[in-house]
Amino acid sequence: MRRAITRLAICFLVLAVSTRLAAPQGTTADPDAERKADLVTAYRILVNEHILDSFGHVSVRSARDPNIFLMPRAMPPSLVAQDDILALRVADSQPIDPKGRRVNGERYIHGEIYKARPDVMSVIHSHSQSVIPLSLTAIRLRPVVAQAGFLPPETPTFEIRDARPQGDRGMQVTDSARGAALARVLSSYPAALMRGHGNVVVGSSIKQAVVYAAYVDINARMQMQALMLSRDIVTMNEPELFGPEEFDINRPWEHLKQKTLDDAARAKVDRAQFGLDDTQTKR
Repeated sequence: MRRAITRLAICFLVLAVSTRLAAPQGTTADPDAERKADLVTAYRILVNEHILDSFGHVSVRSARDPNIFLMPRAMPPSLVAQDDILALRVADSQPIDPKGRRVNGERYIHGEIYKARPDVMSVIHSHSQSVIPLSLTAIRLRPVVAQAGFLPPETPTFEIRDARPQGDRGMQVTDSARGAALARVLSSYPAALMRGHGNVVVGSSIKQAVVYAAYVDINARMQMQALMLSRDIVTMNEPELFGPEEFDINRPWEHLKQKTLDDAARAKVDRAQFGLDDTQTKR
């Protein structure tokens, strides 16, 4: 009898320990794990493509809560890792828990765009050197290459002087009022230039935003090279533009990502995902 009771007690003890060990595994799964990984990859891609400099930044809306966005602390883009990512509130662009870290001063770009655009899942602000010259003249950024057909016929330019109260200084978007003004200029477009400062690009996913940012940079370079040959250039017209559903984001995303990998990591890529009918759905 004692042996039976002892065995029963051991069974209950083992079951209790097993349950305690299993519970955290089921409850601590992070819904944002994939987005955080993509956020780090986005930084690597945009640094590699010379789109992000020392001060550019990328964010992604939380999958757990659309009222939160994820963004690294203030640091060089080339060093961003998952441990550097902080959660911020869309409502006021303030960190939920800064963890003793300095947050990015231009976080209001991201928070105010997320507030104004529920469709946006990722925001990129860069100081792309290809784009800045087009923000300084009356010549607008226009779609000129086929892969940039997501751009409108004319991309708007944000003028900080229109958003900065008299007596204020600086060109950075360091408060909610400036961020909201930028979001109004962006409107429903995928991109807006910022005079003398760079641009902002948004997407319905972090992959889309990164690919768009890459092609905004390429398009700006091609447009300026064409303008060096002639002021009379042919830009894309309305029938040549395309919607998000008409452009396969996965292919350029994977291409850009592979350029950041070493040979060993590249050899592990699943090549079966390309060139099949069921992979051609637009994402």
